[in-house]
Amino acid sequence: MNQQPPRSFPLWGSLAIPAGVLWGTLLGVVAGMVFGNALIGGLIGAALGLGIGLTLFAAAIVIISAKI
Repeated sequence: MNQQPPRSFPLWGSLAIPAGVLWGTLLGVVAGMVFGNALIGGLIGAALGLGIGLTLFAAAIVIISAKI
């Protein structure tokens, strides 16, 4: 019998949401400082980073589902 090892979830999919939120917040704060309000920039950046992270997480789910 040829048993294949179980496929693991991609690392980039696991890190997508926290990395998206952190990078989005950081870039949002920097942009907010440039345009005058770091708090609003950070909040908007975190929301955009979360959206991008969720998109990458969903892509990782699709990829691992196709391999099963």
